[in-house]
Amino acid sequence: MGLQRYDFNAEKLEFVVRKPPLSRPALVSLCVLGLVAIVVSAIVLSTSFQDGQLAAENQSLRNQLSGYQQEVSNLSDELSDISARDRELYRVIMGADPIPEDVSRVGIGGTDPYSRFDGLSESAAILLRENTEKLDELERRLKLQSISFEYLEETARDRPEMWQQTPSIMPTTTGRISSFKGMRLHPILRYMRQHNGVDIAVPKNTPVYATANGVVEKIHHAPGYGHYIVLNHPKAGYRTLYAHLNSAPRIPLGAAVVRGEQIGLSGNSGLSVAPHVHYEVQDQDGTPLRPRDFFMLGMSPQDYQQLLEEYSKVDHLPSLD
Repeated sequence: MGLQRYDFNAEKLEFVVRKPPLSRPALVSLCVLGLVAIVVSAIVLSTSFQDGQLAAENQSLRNQLSGYQQEVSNLSDELSDISARDRELYRVIMGADPIPEDVSRVGIGGTDPYSRFDGLSESAAILLRENTEKLDELERRLKLQSISFEYLEETARDRPEMWQQTPSIMPTTTGRISSFKGMRLHPILRYMRQHNGVDIAVPKNTPVYATANGVVEKIHHAPGYGHYIVLNHPKAGYRTLYAHLNSAPRIPLGAAVVRGEQIGLSGNSGLSVAPHVHYEVQDQDGTPLRPRDFFMLGMSPQDYQQLLEEYSKVDHLPSLD
């Protein structure tokens, strides 16, 4: 045991035992412990920050996936509208058989193709599974619709005469739709009755055009229709009627006309309260059809959507005839 050393404490006026200095190994140990503590604290803080950042990124990804899910749903709805037009209009016009129900409900079989998401958290797995299922379904439906349109295109090429005789444009290049097919209060007779076509409000003497190739079947004047003309489109199975013309068209009966050829001028003849063209599409038995279903064939999707918006605005307006 070594000798103890003392120091004099001037404030207390006494001798106190001198504390021996820390040895080098002790100092090194303390430094190492301090560094370890600092490193551990840094790792903990860094991990906590990274966990928070990762959680924020995960939430952002979930929000983006939810947004994509809505976009996919909107695309699916639009595709459903296209498929409905394919089934209810294009194939009817082209005389093509409808796509079988079991084929239109395209699906996949075999093992679960989405099991790869099972190892993720429950919320992430559900979100990824739902989005992937919808995207896969959308892809299969698009392929089927593409095949359908290719078939219809080939059918149309094989039946050019029928296609040329199918009404597919508006009978005027200007004007607005003021009334459409349905029950309407007649503006002159003042009672409800069926309105079998569309009214297109245009100034007097506006050119009226044939909406498809055909032959002049009838030119007549009637109390209701005023001056009107009927075109027959036998290859396609339709008739079109253009009424309230300014005067009787100067075209001989039986004459052939082509789509876009002028067949008369708009007027205000017959039971009419303002200049306009009354236009009807009928089958070969004379049963009125909905003209707007034929306008779309010669329009872009944007123009047809605008036309539908016009239809929705005129529902409350009075008829012109």
